[in-house]
This record gives sequence, structure tokens and C-alpha cells, in this order.
Amino acid sequence: MSSHPSADYVRMGYEADVVLRLGMMLMGAGTSGYRVLRGMKRAARALGFDGLDANVGVTQITCTFHRAGEFRTVVAQQHSPAVDASRIEALEDLTHNHLYAGITAEELGSKLDDIEAHVIKRWNRWLLASAAAIACASFAVLNYFTVYAVLLVALAAFFGQLTRATLHSKHVHQLGCIVAGGTVASLLYFFTTEALAATGIAESAEFSSGYVAAVLFLIPGFPLFSALIDLARFDFEAGFSRLLYALTVITAATFTVALVSWTTALSPEPAVPDLHAGWYAAAAVASFLGISGFAFLFNSSRRMVLVAASVGTVANVVRLLLIAAGATSYVGAFIGGLIVGLLGAVASRTARLPRITTTVPASVILIPGTAMFRTVYHINVGNMDQAVSNFATASMAVTAIGCGLVLARMLTDRNWTMGNLIDFSHVPSAADGTTPPRSAP
Repeated sequence: MSSHPSADYVRMGYEADVVLRLGMMLMGAGTSGYRVLRGMKRAARALGFDGLDANVGVTQITCTFHRAGEFRTVVAQQHSPAVDASRIEALEDLTHNHLYAGITAEELGSKLDDIEAHVIKRWNRWLLASAAAIACASFAVLNYFTVYAVLLVALAAFFGQLTRATLHSKHVHQLGCIVAGGTVASLLYFFTTEALAATGIAESAEFSSGYVAAVLFLIPGFPLFSALIDLARFDFEAGFSRLLYALTVITAATFTVALVSWTTALSPEPAVPDLHAGWYAAAAVASFLGISGFAFLFNSSRRMVLVAASVGTVANVVRLLLIAAGATSYVGAFIGGLIVGLLGAVASRTARLPRITTTVPASVILIPGTAMFRTVYHINVGNMDQAVSNFATASMAVTAIGCGLVLARMLTDRNWTMGNLIDFSHVPSAADGTTPPRSAP
């Protein structure tokens, strides 16, 4: 009996590696575990496998391929999670529209090579720094900060994001980039407030709390909501790993900023609301610009930015009006998430975009990021009542947004709701030009 593996067995391993590469690219772009698994199964089906079992995390995929009584188990790992909405779009288009019975591993590998070569970062670090400045300044408007505070927030966020991007390009560890970006933004905000106070234009105490808005570009909204959606499907492997990653980033960011605030005596006390018709108009504009800024940070295309910003603006304005009418912040967050999910489903299908590239950027504007930073600040100064209050506010709001997104998904995506699996017995053929039917991304 020969000790050498058969040609078919070797071929099976090569095909499995190509499918795993597709999954790693999807996971590395930040999409949910559900979409990673479905994309891999579509590819495995097209290559002639009888089945695929996989565990998808945030940095690792373990999967077993089955064919004619044989199986191959392969594992891959990466060390730097990221978000790339444009790559998600390209890979979703590939798995939905360009896989067919008879496709070879070489052809699929060539398509992946093309995506890696041509779907790259759209925006340079200077534009992304400007996007972060606009996004954080928009949050400052929505948190009732003064005009001076809004301008200083934009300046601090610009240099904070620029620092993070510069260090990232030099392959510094992701947590190091986060700590450096948060430190630069917080310290710059402090020094500019002191300089402005020295000129006599305004008292620094009037807007010192604005520094919590200057670091909101560090909040990992994409993995946070992807985690909640995966957990709703009881996909604990993907959900908990993404949630733990998001919490690690949030912890690094909040503790960095809290230490800076302790050193500089900056106090994140909330501003006093001054609600009137003009402010709601400004809030609508700020919502649109804020979502646009975060969408650029996710490497979204202009079309994605426009769709996400339009959907999110409607949701956030409705949320603000509900709260003004007496609804709790959690109810407002839930309704906002539900609107994002429902409108996002229609908008993404119309614009032929993956749903996650629309709904997640649109949802980020609903996150009470300032409450997250205030939680750690109050822990730092020993004010546990305020710490618990802010922690509860942030946690309940994020959970409520996630619940709204999940309910909308159940109402608009039959495959997701009914748990429909990829049918390995039916593979669309390329002979007659047919392609797999595109389900709601």
C-alpha cells in the first residue's frame, strides 16, 4: 500500500485552502461570522464539496471539508482585525454572483487575487483624519457642546486619528495605535482649551468636558454590532470573540483617556441641553456628517457613505424626537436601531450593497460613546454612583440598538430568520449563464 497521498486527496487540500482564504478575507474585512460562513459554504459547494463545518472567530477560522467519505480539516489565523467595507462588498458580490458548478480552485484563487490587488484602501490618512474630525465634531453637536468645544474637538480628533493611522502604517500593534491616538487627542484638546482660556475668549471650564467627544473615533462600532448580531443567532464562537475584541479596544481607549483626564484635571461633565427647532436642524446635519465621517473610516465607497448617512440620519432624528417626547434613552435607541435595520434592508437591496455596510455605519451615531468614557473617569476618581449610572446607560443603549437591528433582520431576511442553510445539492451552472440568486446581504 502506497504511503503517498492520492492526487485527489492533495487536490482536495488545495481546494480547501482556497475556500479558507476566502473566509479569512471576509473575516479580515470585519463582516459577521454568519456572512463568513455562508460565503465559504457557497464557495465549497461550487468546488464540489459535499459539506463544510466551520468555527469562525475574529482572528481564526477552523473548518472541515467533506467529499465522498473523505474529509480535510484546515486552520488559519491572523493577528490584526480590521474593517474594510469595500472589500466586504467585493467579496459578497463574488460569493453571490460569480460562483458556479465547475469553477476551479485556480479560477477562484485568481478572483481573490484580483480583489486583493484592486480593492485597496480608498482614502489617504489625511482625508481619514478629516473624516474623524467631522465625525467627532458632529458628536459634540449632538451632545450639546458649545461652538468653541466643537471646533476644538475637530482639531483634536484630526491629529488623534492621524497619529493612529501613521503608527498603523508602520505596523505598530493595534492597541498601541489606539493608546497613542487617544493620548494625542486628549492632550491636544487640553492644551488648546488652556490656550483659548489664556486669550480671555472663554473660560476653559465651559468646554473642558468636550474631550470625551474628541476620542470617539476610537469606538469600534463595526465589531461591536457584528458581535451582537452573531450572538442573536447563538453563534457564540463568532459573537463572543468579536465582543471581547470590541471590549478590549474600548477598555484601552477609555482607560487611556481617563488617565489623561486625571493628569490634566479635565472633567467630562455633560453639557446642558438647549433644545429648540434650530438645534434639531443642526442635529440632523450633524447626524448626516457624523455617519459619513465614520463610514469613510470604514473604507466605504461614496455610494455606501451616502446610503448609510441617509438611513442613519432619519433614525437618529426620530430617536431624538422620541426622547424629547418623554421616551427613555433605551427605547429611543431600540427604535433607532429598528429604523436603521428596516430602512437599511430596503436601501442596501436597492443600491445593491451588503446590508452590513449600510446598517453598521448608520448605527454608530446612536452609540452613547461619551457615557463609556465618563464611566471610566468616574471610576478613576472614586465616584461609583456616577460610574455605575454611565455604565448602565452605555450598556443598555448599545444592547437596545442591537435588539433593534436583530428584530429588523428577522423581519426582512427570511434566510436569517428561518435558519436556512446553504443547499449543497444545488449549484447554479455557468453553462446557461445563471448565477446564484442574491439574497439580502
